[in-house]
Amino acid sequence: MARMVHDTNERTHHILIVDDEELIVLAMRKYFEGLGYRVDAAHELEEAQALLANRAYDLVIADLRLTGIGGVEGLQIVSDVHQRHAHTRVILLSAFGTPEIERESYNRGADAFLHKPKAMMEIANVAMNLLEQS
Repeated sequence: MARMVHDTNERTHHILIVDDEELIVLAMRKYFEGLGYRVDAAHELEEAQALLANRAYDLVIADLRLTGIGGVEGLQIVSDVHQRHAHTRVILLSAFGTPEIERESYNRGADAFLHKPKAMMEIANVAMNLLEQS
């Protein structure tokens, strides 16, 4: 596992992970905390919106579907992040993404759209590249 090296004066990046699958949240939290990031997690749209209303994140990693029945709540999260915290980077993940949904995610302000399944290291590489650009 790659390790992030932080300058002692550099603040630790803060990430919000949004996914309704507990095992995915736990795995991503452990992985990113192991890289030195501070991590919060939400399992549903309303929980993510409450966290976003109270603090700014450097990066949000969200699943497209949070209800399991064809929802696209991840698009709403992208819009919310873009409206509240324009500097926050957003990665949207989906096993069900169509080209139209992918385009819509970029139109709403997503920085990356990744198709599941994706190795944790690949997600982390995209995340680190986005955080370096901010």
